[in-house]
Amino acid sequence: MNNIFKKIFTKENKNKFLEENYICPAYINNHNPKYLEIDNMYYSGLIIVNYLREQQELILKTLIDTDINMNVSIFYEKQDKYKILKELTYNIGNVSADLKDINNNRQDIDIAQYTYNDAKYIRKEMQINNQDMYYLYIYINIFSNSLKELEYNLNKIEGIIQGSGLQGRRANFRQEQIYKSSLPLMYNDKDLKLAAKRNILTDGLLCTYPFISSSIFDEKGVYIGRNIYNNSMIFIDRYDNKKYKNPNMCVFGMSGAGKSYYIKLLILRYGIQNINQYVIDPDREYGNICKALNGTLLKLGPTSNTYINVFDIREESIEKDEKGYLGIKIDKLKGFFNLIFGEMNEEEKSLIEEKLIELYATKNINFNDKSLYKIKNKKLVFKESIDMPLLEDFYKLLGKDEKTKKFHIKLLPFVKGSLNYFNKYTNIKIDNKLIIADIYELGEENIKYGMYLFTDLFWDKIKINRQEKKVIYMDEIWRLIGVTSNKEVASFIYKIFKTIRKYSGSGVAITQDVSDLFSLENGTYGKSILNNSNIKTFFCLEEENINILEKYTKLSEKEKIEIKSFSKGECLMFVGNDHILVKIDSSEFEKNIIEKGEIIN
Repeated sequence: MNNIFKKIFTKENKNKFLEENYICPAYINNHNPKYLEIDNMYYSGLIIVNYLREQQELILKTLIDTDINMNVSIFYEKQDKYKILKELTYNIGNVSADLKDINNNRQDIDIAQYTYNDAKYIRKEMQINNQDMYYLYIYINIFSNSLKELEYNLNKIEGIIQGSGLQGRRANFRQEQIYKSSLPLMYNDKDLKLAAKRNILTDGLLCTYPFISSSIFDEKGVYIGRNIYNNSMIFIDRYDNKKYKNPNMCVFGMSGAGKSYYIKLLILRYGIQNINQYVIDPDREYGNICKALNGTLLKLGPTSNTYINVFDIREESIEKDEKGYLGIKIDKLKGFFNLIFGEMNEEEKSLIEEKLIELYATKNINFNDKSLYKIKNKKLVFKESIDMPLLEDFYKLLGKDEKTKKFHIKLLPFVKGSLNYFNKYTNIKIDNKLIIADIYELGEENIKYGMYLFTDLFWDKIKINRQEKKVIYMDEIWRLIGVTSNKEVASFIYKIFKTIRKYSGSGVAITQDVSDLFSLENGTYGKSILNNSNIKTFFCLEEENINILEKYTKLSEKEKIEIKSFSKGECLMFVGNDHILVKIDSSEFEKNIIEKGEIIN
């Protein structure tokens, strides 16, 4: 070791190195055979001395995923192919002769047979498949600032490599050599080579690929948390269309697992990036975020003073140069009334469509898009909410026809009863970067109506500008695509997840009721939304829900166990093809905003 530094600090360049602030140890203590001490840091090495005969997986993956301080050195020495083939042929002949002579000792026969078969296999691969032979050397040098921690980490690494099918040996009395061989000097000490040398074919080299990481660090990404295994930071830019197929996300987790806190952190962090965010809030959880970020809070319920007219046709509901305002609106309304009237057959749907066309005709609105415009202050403008029908108008229209009397009765609560806040003109303008739709007061039975109403509103907002990034969060999405919904509504939600990326948008599906998510049409819509979400996040779940998800995702047995045992704030993330375990992180600043709705300078 000291020889290395003597070579570096010759008389000619010593002053130059010191002037340029190059670092060298103040002292090196190599008196202990079990470790090397350099500047109050302790180093100890392991030599990999054996491997499984057959290896399919990356042998260093679990090692590199840990957060233990260590250096790993791998050396490959390519061998002369002609010389190796010549030696193999000679040995195959000798072993073949030995096998004929061995009769009594069964153990000797087995060992000789293994050697014979391995030699023949290697020769075949080199001659037929054109593989090369290499000598492989792997060294691991672990370091710590305390001997107790060093010993603990050595034991942990020994367990990890043993679990990967490797056999390690501590480099006692050779700590200086393994330290030098772990420096970036391309130095493979001859004393270590005798213990570490193992032959390997070209295919086997793939298993030693060292540049592995379970971390994701997208350059323009939002901070998510830390990798549970190696404590590395996770940054994800789900709007990177070169890396990800789509920016959609599914979040699953039981109550109290941390999924809502995670979504609030995303809202805060995407807010910094000036992204338009729309949140459907069935449990009144996002009020503090809205207050802190000066967002718009829309409340719908008995005590609310903000209203949305379900019959509104908005100018942004179709893009520029497209046609068909009324046709698109009628399709959406059929889904909404399916929620109220229950599953309708084709004849009933036709009746409802006929009545809707008749209803809009009373307001001089028809399939000619020009009918949606009016003259105001000598200017041609798009009609407002006050120019649209109300639920009361539809209620009266249905009551005039015997065929639609049963629908007329079902609309009574929405017009004259407890749900009459649906029978109002829209009285708000929505032009904020953050909009929270609070539908908590609707109650368990009626919450799906509010969810659909605001989803329709937000979808129109999303289509305004294809260049602006935006995201819609649908908490408890199972209410819209589960058994309590219907095919028209579920198809509308699926369409959002399928096409939102075209508008630079992202859909986020959040739920704790996994079984309900896959309950409609044998899980067709739940599966479609899952498949159209490139990022899937699993917080702690009950075993029953894990088994359901296993049918639709590639969860391994190990991952199933991990999901079941997660602590609050821990999750498994599928990001494209990467599967990583993440601990969601937040600063005190963010925590204060989420919990109190206050920003403290």
